[in-house]
Amino acid sequence: MSKFLKFIKKYDILILLILGIILYFPSFFYNFVYDDIPFIVNNQYINGNIPINLFDFFIPKFVRDDIYIPFTFILYSGIIKIFGISSFAFHFFNIVFYISSSIALFYLLKKIIRSYYLSFFAVILYILHPCHIECTAWIAAMGYNVAMLFFCLSCLYFISAFDEDKKINYLYSVLFYVLAILSQPIAVTLPAILFLWVYCFRKERLKESIKYICAYIPFLLFYLYLYKQTVLRTDRFLSIKYNIFDRFSTLGFDLLNSFFPVNLCIIKPNPSLFFLIPLVLFFVFCFFFRENKRYLFFVGFEIITILPYSNIFFPIEVANSERYLLLSSVSSCVLISYLSFYILKIFKKQILLKYISFIFFIILYFLSFTLYLPVWKNDRTFWVYAYNVNPDNINVDRAYSKILLEDKKYDEALILVDRMIEKHPTNFDAYGLKVIILMNKNRTSEAIELCHKMENLFPKEFKTNLYFFDIYMALKDYDKALDSFKMAEEKCKKSNLYNNNNLYIFTTKRIKLNYILAQSDEFIESLKLISNNFVLLQDNGKFSKILEKKDYKSREEICLDYLKKYSDKYSQSLIFLLSCLYMQETYKENASTIMKSLLEEMDKAENFLKTGDNNSAEKIYLSVISKNEYMYEAYYNLGSLYLQTNRPDEAKKIFGKILEINPNDDQIKQIYFSL
Repeated sequence: MSKFLKFIKKYDILILLILGIILYFPSFFYNFVYDDIPFIVNNQYINGNIPINLFDFFIPKFVRDDIYIPFTFILYSGIIKIFGISSFAFHFFNIVFYISSSIALFYLLKKIIRSYYLSFFAVILYILHPCHIECTAWIAAMGYNVAMLFFCLSCLYFISAFDEDKKINYLYSVLFYVLAILSQPIAVTLPAILFLWVYCFRKERLKESIKYICAYIPFLLFYLYLYKQTVLRTDRFLSIKYNIFDRFSTLGFDLLNSFFPVNLCIIKPNPSLFFLIPLVLFFVFCFFFRENKRYLFFVGFEIITILPYSNIFFPIEVANSERYLLLSSVSSCVLISYLSFYILKIFKKQILLKYISFIFFIILYFLSFTLYLPVWKNDRTFWVYAYNVNPDNINVDRAYSKILLEDKKYDEALILVDRMIEKHPTNFDAYGLKVIILMNKNRTSEAIELCHKMENLFPKEFKTNLYFFDIYMALKDYDKALDSFKMAEEKCKKSNLYNNNNLYIFTTKRIKLNYILAQSDEFIESLKLISNNFVLLQDNGKFSKILEKKDYKSREEICLDYLKKYSDKYSQSLIFLLSCLYMQETYKENASTIMKSLLEEMDKAENFLKTGDNNSAEKIYLSVISKNEYMYEAYYNLGSLYLQTNRPDEAKKIFGKILEINPNDDQIKQIYFSL
């Protein structure tokens, strides 16, 4: 055993580094998920679409109007400038910050606890802690790990300055504190933690310490003022009439999560059951370790860091997220470490009992970790998990119903959407989803009837007319489709919403209409318009100039390059654009006419599939692909046909071709690698 402990002491940092990399290695290849898109990918100040100077990041409301984390946004912007919008690069740096903060925490705990192995075991638990997955596997939560790193460095420099009388270290400590709060507000509690440290370990110098700790307060107050100026969505902190029982119950639920995070993926307990947990834990800790100042320090640390995010002072509509427990979980890991070493002392001769607490918590954390990490792989895995956890949230229901649509589970999707409409009769998106489901179930007359109802309920909503457009396009009633399109465009302009994403939606639909109506001149103009306004193509009009030159090879390379860079969320639009360009280059003035015939052929193939005539459907799909090598839907349908007819080798070739066009299609990857 002594050799093993010597090995740990010799390679401690390397062990922590390797453990962090091994645990989070799968997340290097995860996509952008959930808030990553509006926070980073589509945030034009961060992605470089709108050039801004460094000072602009610090102006309240400028980059985002719902959170003030300027230093984190600067990091996002820097990563994009160097590596482009690469999910791999973001995940890499997030994991680097997490491991770095864990190592900094190790040095900090050694100074506070004064026990090498107890500190090391606590940091092992910290790295393993499943509650940290949300911070580390989710790009939009990177700021928590950055703030944690600067929080630990600030504490280290304060302790060094206080004990060794190095005045310069106070300045470093304050600087790191400022960087911490500018990364995430989770670090605002640091002055209280420093005061607690002095009270527990340097009580004789308490008065002297106040003047140093007060140096942090002006920065804290100024930050809180800026944060208040930024956070406009006051509904984040709702005036909910929670009684004292409910407030302490949710706090107990968070404490349970911090110590025993099995509720992440294994069980889903009711928070109302945990009213007594905070009181019980507090009195148990104080009774058994009342003479241990270090132990009492970490009990206080837990209380100070968890209260600002608890429902006791700021009741919010939903339970707190795991990322809010990043700081308080430090105490949990240390207290578990204390408990383990306490058991180690008591049961010196009984080997099984001697190591039971070590083994129990490592297995518990590792099991929860391996179950929870894959949740953050992509939007699909995230929303499936979110629906299982919180099926009564309208946003979660909406996202999950879209997944059911993708999986062609129309009956399940319809039941879910009807439930959404019943609970939220004024939610436009729920009605829109029902229209799409009805169209997919070939219940077109019901879809039209529902759209008329939506016109009465939401008279100013232009998207209703876009649903009409899609219905009439499917019915091949192009005159009515054109009328619906013009009406939608007119409503959108009247509402002053004809910009950014909406402009992109209209342009893509206009391209489709131009195909059908064989209006080649308007078709190429639409392509120019979409290239100038497509938020992903950050080229300041260069793509539009390529269109004018009719340099197809350059256009093709650009589209394929962007398909490699961007998440699956944008692939459909990029492939559609690529398909349009291919048709225009290959068939010149006849592009729209040929495309119209290809779409009609696709309809015929679908009818053949319904009647079981697989051979005829296969011939059509092969013919369509020969005329347009980017006809994505034809590849997918053909690959699915080969799978259904037990021809896996041929299916693998087709799905491989899809991955050549779009390497980020996770669904196709799963199919391809399973063959």
